[in-house]
Amino acid sequence: MPAPQSPQSDWTIRPVTTGEGPAGRLGRTGFTLAAVGDDDTSFGIARVLESDGCYHLLEVAVAPGKRRWGIGTALVSAVETEVVSRGASALTLVAPTPEDVRFFARLRFVEIGQLPVALRPLQGDGATPSGPSGGVAMTKSLAPDVPPRPAVSVIPLRDGPGGLEVFAQHRVGTMDFAAGAVVFPGGRVDEADYATTLVVPTDQQQAWSQTFLPAANVLVTAGIREVAEECGVHLDPTTLVPWDNWVTPPGGRRRFDVAFFVTAVGMADSERWGNTTTEAVRSVWEPVTGLLAAETAGAVRLMPPTKALLTELAEFTTSADVLAHSPLITAVLDDEPPRPRPPGRLQR
Repeated sequence: MPAPQSPQSDWTIRPVTTGEGPAGRLGRTGFTLAAVGDDDTSFGIARVLESDGCYHLLEVAVAPGKRRWGIGTALVSAVETEVVSRGASALTLVAPTPEDVRFFARLRFVEIGQLPVALRPLQGDGATPSGPSGGVAMTKSLAPDVPPRPAVSVIPLRDGPGGLEVFAQHRVGTMDFAAGAVVFPGGRVDEADYATTLVVPTDQQQAWSQTFLPAANVLVTAGIREVAEECGVHLDPTTLVPWDNWVTPPGGRRRFDVAFFVTAVGMADSERWGNTTTEAVRSVWEPVTGLLAAETAGAVRLMPPTKALLTELAEFTTSADVLAHSPLITAVLDDEPPRPRPPGRLQR
C-alpha cells in the first residue's frame, strides 16, 4: 500500500531565528529550518552547523505521526538550497543507523571514511546524534567547488629559554573564518601585491615551482605587508624563508591556497612584535610545545595546518635548525600530509 501523503499546503519550511547552532571553541555557527503546520504545529526540524565555512547536517527529525509524508526529504532539500546560497558546495552528515544510511543514500549522499578534518571534532564532542564513534560519515556535492584564493602566512620563530617559540595570534571569536583559533600572521594576496617590483633570491623563486601560487616576489610582498599591518614590524624580504603550501579542501564557502614562510627573529627584535590588528584579541610569543599541549588539553583551538606545522616545528631545537631544513614544497590538499618532510631545496 502506498505511504500516506500530506498535501504540501499543510506545512511550510521556515528558518528558525532563535537557538541557532552553538558557537564556541570549534568556531561553529549554524542555522535551523523547521517544517511548520498551518496552525504553527512543528512537523519537523533540521539543524546545521558551520565550521570554518564547511556545513554539517547535525540532525533531521520529523514529529511522530507526521512521518512518511516527505517532510524529512523536503527539509534536507531546503538545507541543501540554503548551504548553496551561503556559498558552500558540499554538505556532510553522520548517519547513525543503517536505515538512515539508506535514506540519505536515496538522496544521493555517498559514504566517506570519516568527516573532513575540519569537521571531525563534531563526531567526538557530543554534537552528533551518533556519538564519538558510531554512525557512517556521508557527504554530497551540491555545486561547483569555490576556487581557492592565494594567501600568505608568516611563522615568526625565536629561540626561547625553553626551546623554539612562535609569535601566535589568538583570533577574535566572532570572525567569519577561523573564529577563536590560534593562527600565524597573514592574509589574502591583494591586487596591489601583483604590481610589486621586488626582486627575490633564486631559491625563493624555485621554492614554489610545484605549486599553483603566484610568483615568489608577489608572495613575499604580501607577507611583508601582512606582518606590517598585523604586528607592526617591517621585515627584510631576504628573511622570509619558504616553508609549506596548504590548500583548503573543497566543499566550504571559503578556500585559500596559502604559502607559509618562516622567519627567524632575534630575542631583542622580538620585543618589537605586537598585536596591531583587530582580528586578534592578543598576539604573543609562545613555546611550540606549549601550544600543542594546550590544544590537546582543549584550552586553545588550532586550525589543521597550524597544528600540523607546529607538530613539525616541534622536531627542531633552534630556529637555525628550521632555516637549514628547507623542505621541498608541494601543495597539501587533504590536511593530513606525512610528517616530517625531508630536506629538498637549496640549503641556506
